[in-house]
Amino acid sequence: MKTLAKVTVSVPATTSNLGPGFDCLGLALDLRNELTLELMDGKGPAVVEIEGEGEKELPRGETNYMVKAARRILPKSLPGRLVFRSKNRIPLARGLGSSAAAVVAGLWAGAHLFGTLRRSEDELEDLAVAMEGHPDNVAPCVHGGLTASVHHNGVLRVQGLEIHPSFSGAVCVPALELPTRRARKVLPKRVTLTDAVFNLQRAVLLPRALATARTTYLPELMEDRLHQPYRAPLVPGLYDAIAAAYRAGAAGAALSGSGSAVFAFVEGGAGPRVGEAMRRAFRKHRVSARAFPVAVDHHGVRIER
Repeated sequence: MKTLAKVTVSVPATTSNLGPGFDCLGLALDLRNELTLELMDGKGPAVVEIEGEGEKELPRGETNYMVKAARRILPKSLPGRLVFRSKNRIPLARGLGSSAAAVVAGLWAGAHLFGTLRRSEDELEDLAVAMEGHPDNVAPCVHGGLTASVHHNGVLRVQGLEIHPSFSGAVCVPALELPTRRARKVLPKRVTLTDAVFNLQRAVLLPRALATARTTYLPELMEDRLHQPYRAPLVPGLYDAIAAAYRAGAAGAALSGSGSAVFAFVEGGAGPRVGEAMRRAFRKHRVSARAFPVAVDHHGVRIER
């Protein structure tokens, strides 16, 4: 088959909340998925080829998130057949932004397939939030780095925040899928004023600590009362893994997004040691896990070629 148009997009993994910043704070990580979208001559529904994470589970046709996203941008009538080839490195349903990455990749690939941007990037980002449902993973996936975001009355506002270059991270991924929908069902519809103030105090001070690398109070600033305590029963060993991360030298640690992964801030070369400590903590609860060091991604979504 002849290729009529082609584009390759890469997108980073993200970790959100960072403890107290529920549905607001997010951080991009240098674990990237790569999508190549081609328009081939011929007819028929979209073809999806996946290598890596999710290659056995993810849908291969029009119901795939990447396809749905690209269809939101592309003309309804195309002179050929779409072929999506994805190399996935972001674990699925672990709180590392895999669905946001798929949506962003699909939107940007569709927008750039013919070489010219079909929508503004602000419009693409709004569409991504509408499809994803909340902005905390979309914002860092698009912009890279540390972000704060709010989505109000259909309008997205994103603020990039400084993060000290001494910080990198460690991620521990238990063999426990935890879809965001399930993780949200366990959250209370109302919280006490005390718990709301507890999180507000920490969410305000946490970005400053990350910008200045003042790690003395970082464990306290990454505490949470709005989501982590309610999700902990879904992740056996969560608190032991966080405690193990601190004993191994982590600067701060929390459930990554809605889980089940745990993310820890580290300095220097502590990433492998902290990741291994978390993995062993999960193993004591008979939960197998994998762990790896990560760096902060400052690029966000990227058109590769």
